[in-house]
Parts: sequence; structure tokens; C-alpha cells
Amino acid sequence: MKIDFGDVLGRMWKIGWNHKVLWLWQILPGLFAMVIMPFMFLVNPGFAMLLPEPYNRFANEPWVIFAFLGITLILTIPIMFMGVIAQLTTTYGALKAEKGAEKLTFRGLFSESLPYFWRVMGLYAIFVGGWMLIVFAVMAFTTFGSMITLGLASICMMPFFLLLIPVVIVGYSVLELAQAAIIADDMGTMEAISHGWKLFRANVIGVIVLMMILYFALSILSSMFVFPMMLPMMFIPLGMESQGNFNNLMLVFFFVLFPVMILFMYVVQGILMAFFQSAWAVAYLRLNSTENAPIVVVEENLQTDLPRD
Repeated sequence: MKIDFGDVLGRMWKIGWNHKVLWLWQILPGLFAMVIMPFMFLVNPGFAMLLPEPYNRFANEPWVIFAFLGITLILTIPIMFMGVIAQLTTTYGALKAEKGAEKLTFRGLFSESLPYFWRVMGLYAIFVGGWMLIVFAVMAFTTFGSMITLGLASICMMPFFLLLIPVVIVGYSVLELAQAAIIADDMGTMEAISHGWKLFRANVIGVIVLMMILYFALSILSSMFVFPMMLPMMFIPLGMESQGNFNNLMLVFFFVLFPVMILFMYVVQGILMAFFQSAWAVAYLRLNSTENAPIVVVEENLQTDLPRD
């Protein structure tokens, strides 16, 4: 089976451009992260040490480190929920638009996609948890080997990390197909993973090529917007005093311009992710319709010459 990349990318563009409410859902997690970011900065010991007196007096207190870890863990939970909701509503909206919906509303996307939330949450928990186990196992093996071989194992393991790239590509592709299966066909989490893997195996080349096209195209577009905004960060060392503290001008930059830069990057990323999710929703519908297409058996009428009396 082959993927019509022109059709998928064309529909991606129409859905993403005509339904800009999907942009907002993808931008929301970034906005939420910006709201809680000041709290994480305030209890970050490394950031507190850079502040002038008397604001850095608590930087060396032992409780600051534990407070930072605790607050980070607590705030990570709502960020994770917001991220899953953003992926869910965007995929649901793209599938709905592809099936003929002319208008999508912010509230409607949330309420209508809510019944799929825990299944999609379980899906992300399985894939993210599995990826964390793989990374932890590799890092533990590398650390243990380095202790025995005096660091030689870490050098020998460098090529092995390249082998993780195909694992990420396959895992992310199956994740996107499984997510669409949960929403489009009302499947359970494990059933959707099995179905996504089935579609991936039947269309290995096409799915991998689609992933590469989306990844590199959106990465290039993102870099074109984000990289110029990162240039001012290079001048931060120039704005530090000889004692290593920020002067007043750099404090203005950090507290005013830096949030604007972060907001801009979240907006760009959110818009591009709306197109990304739309492409996978369309791809799933195309692949699944081909997979479930009935087999038509054509019977030929064979005429046999009968002997004449």
C-alpha cells in the first residue's frame, strides 16, 4: 500500500489553515507553562545565585533544592495533562474536519473529545514510560561499563545511541496512528496500539517517509522563526558584571524580553504542531480505509465450445 503524500499534505494544509482553533489548542500548553515558569525560576537555586543582593540570600539554603524538586514535580503533572488534552483535541478536530465538519469550536472540541481522554492518556503513559525505561537502561549500562573500563565503555556506546533514532521514529509513528485509532474508531488503548502497529507494518516505507517529511519540514520552518529570536541570548555574558551578577539592563532583558521570546516560540511551535497532528489524522483515515477495503473478486465468464451433434 502507498501513501499519497500530495493528498495528505494538501489536506493537512487545508485543515490547519481553515480551522485555526486547532492552533489555539496547541498553543495552550505553552501558555500554561509560561504562567508557572516564574514559580520554577524563583525556587531554582542556580537562578537565585545570579540575582543581586538581597534576592540571592536563600540560594545556598538546603531547603531550596528540595522545594525546587517538589514544585517541579507538582507542576509537571498539570503540564502533562494539558499536553495530552492539546494532542487529543487537535487530532479529534482534524478527524472531524476531514469527515466533513465545516466549523470547529474551542468548547466543542474539548467537550466532544473528553470521553477519549483517559485512553489517550494511557497511550502516552505507555509510550513515554517505555521510552524512559529504554533510556534509563542504556544510561545505567553505560555508567556501569564506564566504571569498569575507566570511561572506555562510554566511547564505545556512542554509535549505539544512533540506533535509538529508528526506535524513536517507529514508536512515534505507531503512537500517532494509535491515537487516531482511539478517536476515529473508538478503540481501546491496547487495541489501538495493535492496530497502529498493524498499519505501520503494512505501510513501513510510506509511514517513515511521511514522518521524515513532516519532521524536517516543520523543523526547518520552526528554525527560521525561532533562531533569530535566540540571537539576543548570546549577549547575556556581555551584560554580566565582573562579579558574575546581572546588571540592571540584563535584568530588564531577562524579565521582559525573554518572556516575549518564549511566547513567540510557543506560538510558532503550536501552529506547526496543529499541522503535524492534522497530517497524521488524514494519513490514518487514508491507511485505515485502504486496510478495511473489501476484496472484490472478479469472475470471468468462460465460454466453452460444446460439441455439436
